[in-house]
Amino acid sequence: MSDPYSSGPYPPQPYAHAYGTTWGSAPAYVTDRRVVDPAVVVIAWVLAVLSGFYMLPWAIAATRGRSNHGMIALINVLLGWTFIGWVVALVMACQSHAVIGGAGAPFASTPPGWYPSPQGGQEFWDGVRWTGQRAP
Repeated sequence: MSDPYSSGPYPPQPYAHAYGTTWGSAPAYVTDRRVVDPAVVVIAWVLAVLSGFYMLPWAIAATRGRSNHGMIALINVLLGWTFIGWVVALVMACQSHAVIGGAGAPFASTPPGWYPSPQGGQEFWDGVRWTGQRAP
């Protein structure tokens, strides 16, 4: 059993519900993505167009809801003229969002231990997946 959410027994329910999942549903992932503020997005894109797309990294970051879009804008303004700074800001804007909670996050996992198995007895959960080790 490699994936605890695909089949078989699941980790104890309190941990699953803490991150928005229920028995048998797909795991919920919580990322660092922020709610997109339409005013910031409009300002970012207007400035990007008016500056000849010099501020494009910030516009992309604001549109994608990057939690560090302010830092990206600062790098873009202060170091973008070096082209290397502009590329760094663009890479930062296009990076995937970091998982900060839910399945896959280090602190979201159910602690390792023995848990009741639907087949009877107990099975060992290593903190990531079921190991297949059974106890009567």
